Amino acid sequence: MTKHLPEEVRRNQILDAARKCFIEKGYFPTRMEDVAKVSGLSKGGIYFHFEGKRQIFEALVRQEYEESAKFLREMSVQPVSYREMFGNLARHYLDFFSSRPDYPRFFMVMGEMAGRDESVREMLAALQEEYTQVVSRIIQQGIDAGAIKPVDPEAAATLLKGIIDAMEGYFAIGVDMEIERIMATGMEMIMNGLLQH
Repeated sequence: MTKHLPEEVRRNQILDAARKCFIEKGYFPTRMEDVAKVSGLSKGGIYFHFEGKRQIFEALVRQEYEESAKFLREMSVQPVSYREMFGNLARHYLDFFSSRPDYPRFFMVMGEMAGRDESVREMLAALQEEYTQVVSRIIQQGIDAGAIKPVDPEAAATLLKGIIDAMEGYFAIGVDMEIERIMATGMEMIMNGLLQH
């Protein structure tokens, strides 16, 4: 008998299983039966929470962006200097990508899907824009406070997001990196490019 669990726990169980299937098989070859098998649930149990594979994929994409944007918003209100904030952000992403290789690998699945499906491309572009706007507001606050150079905040946010995405891509394909070395050099580049002295 399947133990009754809260809906959110079940949804996350399904999402984790689907992420694994999409990474190992690819989006198109993955069947709902595969997700059910990996999650330990029945197909009916999967359909109780999600209409189909596409809805699961979209939920995974939104979950990743929302988690990242939530972390950014929480960091932006911490009583720390902008140097510490950017350092904490860099550390968070590098540690997360290295400790959860399934997330960077799913990032590659998202890219593949965006190349094949216009609606996925539009969804990812909209989510990227939402994320960039959060970063842009943080940069603008720093400019207003006199801590960050008067740069174009949206352009700077786009470039920073590009660096994060590039690092995620490196982790996804297994590029061997010395995290402390990357962290130190990256912080030097960002701090000298953005922060007032």
